[in-house]
Amino acid sequence: MSSSRSTSPFDKLNFGTSSSSLRRLLPANNNDEAASEASVNLETSPAPASSANGPAPPRRKRQATTAACRACRKRKSKCDGARPTCSVCRDRKTKCEFDTIAASETHTQALKRKYVELQQQKTTFEQIYEVLRSRPEKEAEEIFQRIRRGADATAILRHVNYGDMLVQLALVPETRFRYEFPYLPDMPVYLQRQDNPYLDSEVFDCALRGAVDPPQRQQRALPSVNEILESAPEAFDQRDPYLKPYSSAIVVDPWLDSLTPSNWTLVSNDDNFMRQVIHDYFLYDYDWFTFFHKDFFLQDMASDRPRYCSRLLVNAILCVGCYCHQKLEGRSESWNPRNIGNQFLAEAKRLFEIEAEVPKPFLHDPDWQQKQRDWEFRRLTTIQAALVLNIVHNLNGSDRLGWRYTIRAVEMANEIQLFQASPAHLSGDLRCVREFTAWCLFIWQSLGSYHYLKPPLLTRPPDTPLPDPSQHPQWWGELWIRYPQTPTRLPTYHGYLTKAKADYWSIMNDFSLLSFSQPNVKIPLDQVVGFYNRLRGWLLSLPEPLTPRKLVLPHHLKLHMHYNCVLIDLLKPLLGLNWTDSTQPNKTLDDAHYEAAIHLETLLRLYYLRHGFEAFDGFLLHFLGSLNFIKINTRETQNNSLFLESHRSTMLLLMKGIRDQSQCYTVARVVLRLQAHLMRADDVALLKKFVDIETEKLACGPESPGQVEEDVILSDWPVYEIGLEEKAEQKRQGVDFASMASSLSLSSSGIGNGNGNGNGECGGNRSSGSV
Repeated sequence: MSSSRSTSPFDKLNFGTSSSSLRRLLPANNNDEAASEASVNLETSPAPASSANGPAPPRRKRQATTAACRACRKRKSKCDGARPTCSVCRDRKTKCEFDTIAASETHTQALKRKYVELQQQKTTFEQIYEVLRSRPEKEAEEIFQRIRRGADATAILRHVNYGDMLVQLALVPETRFRYEFPYLPDMPVYLQRQDNPYLDSEVFDCALRGAVDPPQRQQRALPSVNEILESAPEAFDQRDPYLKPYSSAIVVDPWLDSLTPSNWTLVSNDDNFMRQVIHDYFLYDYDWFTFFHKDFFLQDMASDRPRYCSRLLVNAILCVGCYCHQKLEGRSESWNPRNIGNQFLAEAKRLFEIEAEVPKPFLHDPDWQQKQRDWEFRRLTTIQAALVLNIVHNLNGSDRLGWRYTIRAVEMANEIQLFQASPAHLSGDLRCVREFTAWCLFIWQSLGSYHYLKPPLLTRPPDTPLPDPSQHPQWWGELWIRYPQTPTRLPTYHGYLTKAKADYWSIMNDFSLLSFSQPNVKIPLDQVVGFYNRLRGWLLSLPEPLTPRKLVLPHHLKLHMHYNCVLIDLLKPLLGLNWTDSTQPNKTLDDAHYEAAIHLETLLRLYYLRHGFEAFDGFLLHFLGSLNFIKINTRETQNNSLFLESHRSTMLLLMKGIRDQSQCYTVARVVLRLQAHLMRADDVALLKKFVDIETEKLACGPESPGQVEEDVILSDWPVYEIGLEEKAEQKRQGVDFASMASSLSLSSSGIGNGNGNGNGECGGNRSSGSV
């Protein structure tokens, strides 16, 4: 009987022998991947059959292989793992390739390594995609061409990142960096007066100081720039605001990096872009137009809590932030529906219509207490957003519509008794936010009432007085900034600035009540002098960071500009009257008026020297336009003056500032065109040499500038006249910013074309309806 062979693998190993010669078993070790794989790849040659002549020869010692090559794995051959070519592939003359990079690496380890590499490669491609999506078109085109040329993705990304670092280092302002005046590089001689306190400020570079009384100038207590540069590093950090432009700083706030704006808006899901927009809003606009408490707002926005933050307020802030964001192209195009700033505005207006009409909870509601608290929270953020929306409409030249938001904000504030003392049962945070918002609303309505020659919406300040910023800094919430190349964060003195504005506009609110409550009523001389003395007392009581010797930041400089602008309008009707200041016996009203004009021009020049005019500044336009109108009239009345070239230099500098601001928002573009229309043809020709400007494209709009202006300019802003009485008279005649823009569009599109009064003028009458 023939015996049958077993098909079992174990039978194949001991076929032909009576004593089984099984494969040697290795101890199991779950943590040793190399040992577990080696147990599979051991060379297990079958034992030779026993011979009748003697015992079987000894087995050859097998060599463990950590990972076989691809060919052996495919053939199921016994690979010895020799590199670069194993013995089996060498004998068979086949291509030998290993998936592992080293003899000690297992296949499992190789898979893990490749997985990590794929993840990193995916991240690299994602970063390149983000670069292509977010960079300017020229940069994106260059990166695309590198991809087409076959450049490695990692090399492209490294080039972009290192290039950004080099650009950032190149943009760090040099410690002695200053902007240079156009036309004439020096400070005009008529500004270099002994009684000009702003020439002794630290921000004024010693190289630009005049030669007026040099010995006395050298005795000043403030250090020179050379002394600053030789001081200790800690002191040097504190001098950064005096040595570097404000636009180079960044806002330092831990909550800013934690924001997820896409949770609060439907307009965009690009959180990185929106965080930058919010950052720029706080850097450029928040300190001057303060409508809410920064700390509570950012904390709740980062935590997704709808107490002191709302979708309405976030969209309104993002809209203003788009004007502040310098990298956003077309930000001044208020007529363009594709402008993302307009999309934020449309969303904010939609939400405001909803929030403004939310009814007050019924007293008999079972959950009345909780609903009442939530309703008051929503009222607070809606009031704050209304003021932000008013700013947006002002920037777009439609302040007639914007002022309605302020009126509605006052109505909502009265609904929650915002101007009265806060109830004692409220939490400390809620009381702080209520009182802060009440004062912000009061300041804004007082500012708007004065500039638009309207009676104030509020007759008196809120009942709760403001705390001293030096004693209660946390109540105000500081805005911290940091400059390049220095780790030290510096304050903007937000509390001091806001408190000073509140005191200032409390005085001006009283003035507006007397001046604009009844038409055609003139304030007696003694009352005007009384307001003048109150304003001078306010100036002398400013805290040290806001004094003429220490001021440096843009908003600090504008505080003093505002003071001098008001004095110019306040004292203009009183010129020539026989009156002297009891505290300054040798100074007349005429002297005070002239001194205010000198100080305003000095401040604007200091602003430009330190910070330039390119960055967004929503209220700088008022000072530029007011002083430029004075200079245009001075150009006519002092045609043969010794200081004619200095006046022309200032006029060109101011026009440059208006042009720079016109790149940010619409109303500046219209002011630029209107004031260029008033200039002489030779002055406009000179302006073109220093400013990149095309006069035929000064108005806003893509194709038909005149028509667009007529559509968007809905402004009650008074004309740039000197004196409140002159402005009030123009208003009674129906002449305002909107009517001037409309008449200019209808009369002529040419600017500086010499079609004026025969003297090369281009605007006709400057004493009536001038902007």
